[in-house]
Amino acid sequence: MQQHRALILRSNRFLGSSLVDKGLITSEDLEAASEKFMGMIQDPETIQNASVLSTLLFDQKTLEEAKLIDLIVEECKIGLVDLSQIQLGSLRPINIDISDCQATWTLPFDVFDGTYMIATCYYLSAPVIKFWEDQIEGDIIWYATSVAAMVRGLEHVQDLHDAEDQAAAEAAAEAAEEAAAAAARKAQLAAAEKSEETGEDT
Repeated sequence: MQQHRALILRSNRFLGSSLVDKGLITSEDLEAASEKFMGMIQDPETIQNASVLSTLLFDQKTLEEAKLIDLIVEECKIGLVDLSQIQLGSLRPINIDISDCQATWTLPFDVFDGTYMIATCYYLSAPVIKFWEDQIEGDIIWYATSVAAMVRGLEHVQDLHDAEDQAAAEAAAEAAEEAAAAAARKAQLAAAEKSEETGEDT
């Protein structure tokens, strides 16, 4: 996640300013949230969870998520999706790194005919939108979603990736065992043939 530090910083700074500009929080609210955010982003163990948004929502309770989502849907004219109602799959077939999603609180959840459906909690953060527009080779349909739904969605996808990694490791170990067994059988056969040849010579 350290490789995304600059992106996380820009994304959260821009989001915080947007929330103040929209009148959803005060400058004092943002200053307090930013202080905690900066502390978290300095620590490798907490950088993944560093978020001005989550701090405002759950720690300070100075931002109402319902108002934020209503504003995004009505003013920005994008849809709303509950990721818990979506059958999420692995991101690997579409060449998406989950660390990009975790850094930007954003998750592509479907793709059809070159058009990607992407949910985000950070639609008001221009660096997040630009990052994904640069990453995706195709059109994007944006959706707003709640922080809780995003957290559950990312955890589910991470579990899928972990299961894929475990299955791949087990398959590789099984293939290695089969290769070793085949090599051992070949060596035994060669030794037996050599013994027979030796016996014939005598």
